[in-house]
Amino acid sequence: GCNNFCTYCIVPYVRGRERSRKAEDILDEARLLGQQGYKEITLLGQNVNSYGKGLTSPRDFAGLLSELNGIDGIERIRFMTSHPKDLSEGLIFAMRDCEKVCEHLHLPVQAGSSKTLREMNRRYSREQYLELVEKIRDSVPGISISTDIIVGFPGETEQDFEETLDLMSRVRFDYAYTFLYSKRSGTPAAERGGQVAEAVKKERFNRLLDVQNGISREINDLLLGKSMEVLVEGRSRNSRNTCTGRTRTNKIVNFPAEESMAGRLMNVKIRNVQTWSLEGSLEGN
Repeated sequence: GCNNFCTYCIVPYVRGRERSRKAEDILDEARLLGQQGYKEITLLGQNVNSYGKGLTSPRDFAGLLSELNGIDGIERIRFMTSHPKDLSEGLIFAMRDCEKVCEHLHLPVQAGSSKTLREMNRRYSREQYLELVEKIRDSVPGISISTDIIVGFPGETEQDFEETLDLMSRVRFDYAYTFLYSKRSGTPAAERGGQVAEAVKKERFNRLLDVQNGISREINDLLLGKSMEVLVEGRSRNSRNTCTGRTRTNKIVNFPAEESMAGRLMNVKIRNVQTWSLEGSLEGN
């Protein structure tokens, strides 16, 4: 569930309040997965970094990551989604200090205008978000950061949208999930005045994609020729002779390999880059 009540979101109404699984159950499940040969786990929650609510024995998300980091067999730990207002210094330090926690963070900003963020009930400002990103990058060099952005929230002006584009250029997200605002019946935003015309939303959306696509490609271009650790996930959907996997920074990599390599950690040299994926070959090949 979720306790945040962002004005555009229906989740708190349909899923209820936040509840946390017992840490012992999570740890037991991770130990079993490690024994069964799984290399990577992902911790999922609508607002995963507020973990701990409702538990009888106090635990926070940073502490849970530290405990999971010691489990044999598990080589990688990921988590999503994090709300910026709840991303603590302790969690940043856990990401820095836990060698199994991958260097990728999904941190939805939703908008780059403090005015729009207030109207969304996000409970952080543009400046606070930028400061948080700076802290994260200072502690975890080379981390990749992805985000969610809504275009055309009710009342969004051209100036508000320009501030979103500017924030994107400052943060330089590795990739972004972008959405045209659409009404959700029962949410406060659906009843607001100032609904943005569809034509305006689509025009802004296309401009935003142009900016993000350029940034994503520039970031990937820097990886050309580098060797990267990839967890092989299996055969690529596009080729029988190609496997696909992900780097620790959550980059998709396609490379010639046998499907039997699925589940193994391999070093892959990047030979070609695309906006949304990389191509390479196994080291030594």
